[in-house]
Amino acid sequence: MSEHATIPEADPQGFSRDEYEFLKGLVGGMRCGVLTVNRTGRLMLINEPAVQILEIPAPSGSGLPIAAALGRHPQLARLLLDSFQMSSLPNRAEIDLEFGAGRRKTVGLTLSMVPDQVGEIRGAAVFFKDLTYVEHKEEKERLKDRLAALGQMAANLAHEIRNPLASIEVTCTLLKRRLTERPADVDLLEKIVAEVRRLNRTITSSLEFARPLELNLSSQNLHAVLDEAVTVALGRRGKLGISVETSCHSMLPPFLMDREQLRHVFENLFLNALEAMGDEGRLTIDVSSATAPVSAMTPYEPNGPGTTDPWSSFEEFAVVQVSDTGPGISAENMEKMFYPFFTTKKHGSGVGLSMARKVVDRHRGLMDVESEPGKGAVFTVRLPMVVNNPEG
Repeated sequence: MSEHATIPEADPQGFSRDEYEFLKGLVGGMRCGVLTVNRTGRLMLINEPAVQILEIPAPSGSGLPIAAALGRHPQLARLLLDSFQMSSLPNRAEIDLEFGAGRRKTVGLTLSMVPDQVGEIRGAAVFFKDLTYVEHKEEKERLKDRLAALGQMAANLAHEIRNPLASIEVTCTLLKRRLTERPADVDLLEKIVAEVRRLNRTITSSLEFARPLELNLSSQNLHAVLDEAVTVALGRRGKLGISVETSCHSMLPPFLMDREQLRHVFENLFLNALEAMGDEGRLTIDVSSATAPVSAMTPYEPNGPGTTDPWSSFEEFAVVQVSDTGPGISAENMEKMFYPFFTTKKHGSGVGLSMARKVVDRHRGLMDVESEPGKGAVFTVRLPMVVNNPEG
């Protein structure tokens, strides 16, 4: 291997030799580990920090199957290969790597797709660093301080905004009593009151999103949670022309979850699907399980004495796919789907999907979406199936 990085030595595809060597040195000189694969699952590039962090033999060249190159770390190889099936990659994740004799490393990583000149995906890349407990603890404390400050600021703003909104609503109510014989003016006042109430709902949703999320964990049946969510969604937005199909590949055992929080997640997904379809269409709910490619994703909690992280070990994901036959999602909106306060609805707050992803993330799960204009949308939720009690 080169002292900098293992990179294909073939035709540099239009680069001069100096440019090619510069790029090779750039990748080799990065302080983080860099590893890329092509669509066929073969190693295309790996730099020295990656070899050192993973403690693997330095490959003699590119083209080795990733499963063989990362033989000691199959979960990392699986994550790279699975990334080609995801349309929304996690911004950041942590995984625990085993090195034998009880020795482990926590690696923080970011996934990215590698497109060619016309935008076709040619490969996937992972950038990662070895996270020590002290580094992570310090960053976690800084993040906690920033979030606390942001939450306090949001609470103060909400208080300052709510007071005049309440005064506006009371004043409009008094005016309506005086204008009973002027229906046109009463209608205008009712519109003001409706907008004031909408602003109040937006403020409440914003506070809920900014507030740290605490889970009330217990062993629950996911099928029952989904049934409740469907019943509520159909009661609010169901139409005679809409059908619901449920496909269950196997009955999942009860596992650790916050029942209420997850019910709200699926209610939101079902309601969005029903609203997208309008008066007719088909809502499909597919429930299955899948082998987990990685354990204990983000947010990472270090293992050790005194820790009670229930997600430190799990073998399977519960997978729920929610499909609709609506108009689909544009490519432009796909990139913003989970942004807080982004919405395409006339009266939406834009907090629903971002809050849903926050809940799923807090469960150490993954939420993804696939869609094409005119072909509906498919939301996929993967939840770690931890079947034991957190104290057990």
